[in-house]
Amino acid sequence: MANFKDSPNFQVFDDYYTPASAWKQIWKIIPVDKTIWEACMLGAEKSNSPYHIVSAARTDTGQSPEMVFDTKMDCLKEQPDEWDMIITNIPFDKEKKIPILKKFVEYDKPFITLMNSCNLYSNYMGEIFGENIKHLQVIHPRGKINYLKLENGEVKKTKNCSFYSVYVCYKMNLDMEDLWIL
Repeated sequence: MANFKDSPNFQVFDDYYTPASAWKQIWKIIPVDKTIWEACMLGAEKSNSPYHIVSAARTDTGQSPEMVFDTKMDCLKEQPDEWDMIITNIPFDKEKKIPILKKFVEYDKPFITLMNSCNLYSNYMGEIFGENIKHLQVIHPRGKINYLKLENGEVKKTKNCSFYSVYVCYKMNLDMEDLWIL
C-alpha cells in the first residue's frame, strides 16, 4: 500500500486534457438535442475536448449537440447566455474543484464531469451536494483513462494514470445499465 507521504515529489498538475476515447465511452448518454457547455476550458487553448464531445455524440445518431465553450471564461464568474447542460473534465486540484462543483449545483442544471474516483469518498462531496445528492449518479468506465498532458506547449499522450476516473452525473436520470461501461 502506498501513501502520498511516501512520495515527497507529488505535485498537483492541472494541465491535462481529456482524450477523445474518454468521451466516446459515454456517447450513448450525450444528448444531441441540447446545448452543451464545456465549462472548464479556462486557459485550455490546446484542448480539443468540445470537439471530442461533439464527435462522440454523433457516433450513433448522425446528429450532434450544439457546443459552447470559451478558453477565457471562468465558470465561477460567468456563463454562456444559453446552455442546457455541462459536460466537462473538472480540475484535479481540490481548491479549484470544490468551488466549481458548488457553482454547478447552484446552476441546478444537468451535468457530467469526469473526475478522480477517490472524490466520491471525500467529505466535501456530501457537503457540496447536501440533499441534492439524490440527483447524483456515477458512471464507472472500464479501466483507467490516460489523459493528455500539456508539456512545454505540446500535448502528449500519457500512460499508466495513477488513479481511476468516474463520470459524476447530476440530474441526468440515467438507466442503471448506463452506469457501468463494460
